[in-house]
Amino acid sequence: MEAPELVETPEDLSAALEELAHAKVLTVDTEFFWERTYDPLLCLVQVAARDPQGKLTGFAIDPLAVDIDPLLRFLAEPTRLKVFHAARIDLEILNRMLGATLAPVYDTQRAAALLGFGHQVGYARLVEELVGKKPEKGEQYSDWSKRPLRDAQIDYALADVIPLMKCYEALEGLLARSGRRAWLDEEQAPLTDPASYAPIPDRERYLKVKGSRALDRTSLAVLRELAAWREDNARGRDIRPGFVLKDPALLALARKQPTTKQGLEAVRGLHSSLVRRNGDALLEAIQRGLDADPPASLRTKRPTVDVSAGVDLLKTYLSQRSRELDVAQEVLATSSELEALARRVAEGRDLDDCPLARGWRRELVGDEALRLLRGEVSLAVGKGGKAIVLIERAAGR
Repeated sequence: MEAPELVETPEDLSAALEELAHAKVLTVDTEFFWERTYDPLLCLVQVAARDPQGKLTGFAIDPLAVDIDPLLRFLAEPTRLKVFHAARIDLEILNRMLGATLAPVYDTQRAAALLGFGHQVGYARLVEELVGKKPEKGEQYSDWSKRPLRDAQIDYALADVIPLMKCYEALEGLLARSGRRAWLDEEQAPLTDPASYAPIPDRERYLKVKGSRALDRTSLAVLRELAAWREDNARGRDIRPGFVLKDPALLALARKQPTTKQGLEAVRGLHSSLVRRNGDALLEAIQRGLDADPPASLRTKRPTVDVSAGVDLLKTYLSQRSRELDVAQEVLATSSELEALARRVAEGRDLDDCPLARGWRRELVGDEALRLLRGEVSLAVGKGGKAIVLIERAAGR
């Protein structure tokens, strides 16, 4: 039995998996809908592979119509490489449904970043550059939860995985020729680390509330309880936390710490209907926060050492090296990573968790960046004035 492109029955799914069974490399994408629900609603899973004759075959599998547990078990087999573009959100969804972490995986966006395509290159541009065909964008903002799916949606969905195989094959060739394949292994390691997908504990959700850094410790303790309550309430109702209570209202409650329902209603963003439903729970959360030991302050301490000059040096050096390596500067290091490195060097602290101090980054730019910060080398304009060069500092100077 030959499976149709759109898989909606257990029989069609079995047939599709049988057609894909020989494949050691699969391209995978998902379509989901995420407006009000607590978690994204998975609406489609697309999988493609080359058949034994080398022809590309793809299927769009409808998880709203058929149990996809057989597909998840198929994808979980460690002998199959799963290729994604911008893999993180797809993996979060699939891993949560599987209850395990998919491996091995390959992210074409991360691969492209090591080959001069820029930081976080989009799929359409990558396909255009490597395959020579620009994908259609007509269904980019479709509501994938509505049924029946239209032919145009199915065509769009399959165009996300069939050209992706050609991108993967081209990128693998480029990585091999450039000697950068080992770099990608390092870049992709977090994608198969279960710790990368560990949910934030409810009692740490307050750290993600915008504006929390401005609060004093007592207000932070209250915010911690309120944010944990909001998360639990949202999960139970299957809605996004912001639909329970928005961040500004949480912050106002944490600051004002009302003790009555009348006090709750006086807080902007708390409607009377919400207070009627959840007033007691909110007051209890506020009281728990006031009774608890407060967490450490989130207010940024004034730096003891000014590292701005060192950061400027590093940015100049990395700008030059990124051009020489044809790798986006943000891939080598972000501004915050440069500041963290400069500060740790200035304060004599451990560098182990600084990206520039390990792996391929250290070999190509990190060691010289550290020498710059330590004053062992300096920057100068090279001959012709078009390049920055490193000059050894004379001993004793």
